[in-house]
Amino acid sequence: MKFLAVLFTLFAFSSALKCHKTDNGTVASSDCPADDTKCSGPVFVEYTGIKNATVVYNCGECTANQTANETCVECASDDCNAIVAGEDFKCDAYEFKTDAFVKSETQETCKRLEATDAKCKLPGAKATAADSFSSSCGVCTQATLDDGTCMNGSVAAVFSTVLALFVLFNLL
Repeated sequence: MKFLAVLFTLFAFSSALKCHKTDNGTVASSDCPADDTKCSGPVFVEYTGIKNATVVYNCGECTANQTANETCVECASDDCNAIVAGEDFKCDAYEFKTDAFVKSETQETCKRLEATDAKCKLPGAKATAADSFSSSCGVCTQATLDDGTCMNGSVAAVFSTVLALFVLFNLL
């Protein structure tokens, strides 16, 4: 019985927390000092990306300023501060002209986590300049769907439109 207690004690003190850490611009998993019980890192906002690029991955807690500005997040398990980003995707951009939103000639680059579906949205029929439809990335809130100022679209629809135009112009 004493042998098991000694073995458990040795194991408990020898396994340091592992966190992703930023070192000279590179992020990698590293062992933390024994007194660190938390990992910290930047907040990732779905469809936008990292909220503040100056926040680094680290062992230990976020600074008080980072916590107050909601730019850093803490966790307490091995490599829990790793962000697994998915592939960027594009959505059509929209701008308000005269009295309605129109599709812009440009597209917006959207950021997502690996487990998040690529989704686009577009201004609804009741959207006005005051609605400040600023991003096509992501999905509409239920409130904006209900009031008609936003409509959910899809990346596939954008791709289908581009494909149709490509086929049309290649046939001419």
